[in-house]
Amino acid sequence: MKCYCIEIADKFVFCVENVEPKYIENIEHAWFKKEGDRYIKEYPNNFDNKEIIKKNFQKLGESMFKNEGNWERSLETFAEKCLKENIDWIIVGSISEAVRGINIIPHDIDIIVYEKDFLKIQSLFLDFLIEPFVDQRGNFILQYFGRLCLEGIMFDIVADNDINKEYYIYENMVWKNYNIKIKPIKKRYEIEVKRNRIERIEKIKEYMEKNGIE
Repeated sequence: MKCYCIEIADKFVFCVENVEPKYIENIEHAWFKKEGDRYIKEYPNNFDNKEIIKKNFQKLGESMFKNEGNWERSLETFAEKCLKENIDWIIVGSISEAVRGINIIPHDIDIIVYEKDFLKIQSLFLDFLIEPFVDQRGNFILQYFGRLCLEGIMFDIVADNDINKEYYIYENMVWKNYNIKIKPIKKRYEIEVKRNRIERIEKIKEYMEKNGIE
């Protein structure tokens, strides 16, 4: 697999070539689209840290798409750095089940932060910055999006200027001695039911029944 970036006029293009079929799903999950014999993702060519991102994508992209890291170790690294910098964050997506001990291996780690900390996260994790931290201006569910690759695991970081949105609803739990904020399991169940992900639905349902959650 070959990962690289090119700049074409007003576009900054992420490119992935020589993709083995078993990794196509992971690449498409990251919102890359097939173009000829490669997969690409485009951004407007108007953001900072381009050279850092080029270097990081070339270096870390393959391990990220192959999901070669250990999500627990990567999440611990993220949690430790955020704790030292007093950054609040909320776990969403399938990682919400994984940290509860449900047998689900996440494709990536989805994190919501508050708008005030969004660019702070980018600065804190520059060595792992793999896609720009940008204002999506209505093209995404939440306004701000950025991506890291932390020890072989993809981290999607999102934020919004409306802290009253349902995305910021969370509950607290302790995971590996870290106090973390996490998407409520009932909300996660509702989301997976809407997506009709049968296997995940059954695993979450079993967890709720075992723990007396109605």
